[in-house]
Amino acid sequence: MPTIHRAEETLYRWLQEYYPRITENYDPGEMVDLRREFSTRDRRYAVDMTLMRCDFLHHIGEMHDYDGAQVSKQGFDVFFEARQQVEFYADVMPCLQRLKQRFRLGAISNGNASVEHVGLGHLFEHAISASDLQVAKPDPLIYEHFAECFEVAPEEIVYVGDHPAYDVVGSIEAGYQAVWINREQASWPEHLPDPQHQVSDLHQLEALLSD
Repeated sequence: MPTIHRAEETLYRWLQEYYPRITENYDPGEMVDLRREFSTRDRRYAVDMTLMRCDFLHHIGEMHDYDGAQVSKQGFDVFFEARQQVEFYADVMPCLQRLKQRFRLGAISNGNASVEHVGLGHLFEHAISASDLQVAKPDPLIYEHFAECFEVAPEEIVYVGDHPAYDVVGSIEAGYQAVWINREQASWPEHLPDPQHQVSDLHQLEALLSD
């Protein structure tokens, strides 16, 4: 989330400079609220964040008498570049490099982060996004496709994620094994079945997988 917030701030500052009529009417918080409201207008936006953000920028540009297509193209490029400026937790690179030596690694994303752009592409054999398939976690189809990419049975996959419903329960229901990574010591939602495994960082994940 800090990365997304920084990307939103970068986009807002860019709009202030090049399309000031937009930011004269909306402060940063109001812009986020407006985008969230816009994201409910088309069901496709739930599985394609890039489409949603491009359409939103087009819409808000036209609202303020700018060339919507130009605002959309340029604005999304600004956001996307900032979105990929990820600051990794200290354990990420060394642990993933060691895990790569023992396991085949892959990633599933509902958003528009790119493992290639953030510097992890060399570690992941497959990376798929909701926009590729037009379905998003926790839809079982995205997990089925992921298993097909690796040509393995679902039960051979251990899925590690931080979202209780999308990552943990969703992958379990698709037949995976699951690990909840809970870096912030959050409470598990009471309405969901308890996770099979929980870790607070990737060092603990390595120990769990060794066991």
